[in-house]
Amino acid sequence: MDLIKIDSKDLSSNAFKLLKLVPDSAVWLANYVSPRTRSTYKFAVESFIAFAGLSSENDWKEVDQVHLIAWREHLTRNGASAWTVNTKFSAISQLFEHLCEKQIVSKNPTAGIKRPKVDKRKVKTPIMTRKQVRSMLEAPDTATLKGCRDHVMLSIFFFTGCRISEISKLKVRDFLMDGGYWCLEFTVKGGKLNRVAINQELQIAIQYYLMVSGHAEEKNAPLVLAIQRAELRRHLNPSQIHRTFYKYARMVGLPDGVTPHSARATFVTEALENNCPIESVQGTVAHAHISTTQMYDKRKIKHRDSASFKVHF
Repeated sequence: MDLIKIDSKDLSSNAFKLLKLVPDSAVWLANYVSPRTRSTYKFAVESFIAFAGLSSENDWKEVDQVHLIAWREHLTRNGASAWTVNTKFSAISQLFEHLCEKQIVSKNPTAGIKRPKVDKRKVKTPIMTRKQVRSMLEAPDTATLKGCRDHVMLSIFFFTGCRISEISKLKVRDFLMDGGYWCLEFTVKGGKLNRVAINQELQIAIQYYLMVSGHAEEKNAPLVLAIQRAELRRHLNPSQIHRTFYKYARMVGLPDGVTPHSARATFVTEALENNCPIESVQGTVAHAHISTTQMYDKRKIKHRDSASFKVHF
């Protein structure tokens, strides 16, 4: 499925001919800019190929609704969530749209297939209490370089509501002052930049960590460094960040359902609870649509605000 990698200096007439031999499914996948989308869609397509036993590019012509319905039932029986099934079907549907455009297949067999209903009104991720957040922030031993780094990483999670991938991409130069405010500039979905003004607690935590680590002047170095062989100046990868979050969540006795995504949901809910305009929250967490931000709102229903109390006949 991987597109042939050819360096620009090797783009000879022979290489040009080789590129024309790349399968259309690989061209479709390579056209996605986001590495995360490519990875998700590649996994989905490979999952279907394995289930259906496809052996060549030509086999896509033989795929019909019955094969896809059987795959849907197979995924569901094996515990796949409605969200997962829909994501996988979206990938297959997009691939068939491409194959239809190229006139390799005559129709998209995913059309008309019923997909599991997903409740898009609320994000299922549990949120944390203020006490739980504070216990995690205080768990790392800031007398050590590793503990200091982990404290900064957790602080970025809870005080900005960012994604794991956004922390892993941060560089020292992304911690900057703008208009009198200390900010972090995240690289968000689609490669866009999102500059977020941060509160004083996070600002102080980052400044202290950079002083302890000694790489404050290395503007192109990762902001959050891998500790092992620190001289190589390597970013923490998303898996390492994920494990670190879980380590402290378990350390302070939080339930298994609490994940890094809980920090994002907690940030959104807490900001809204404190009367931050939802448009400002949307901008901070870089949601493309305000409806997505609303899905993260887990404030408790306040019966005193019922519209019924405002109605009089």
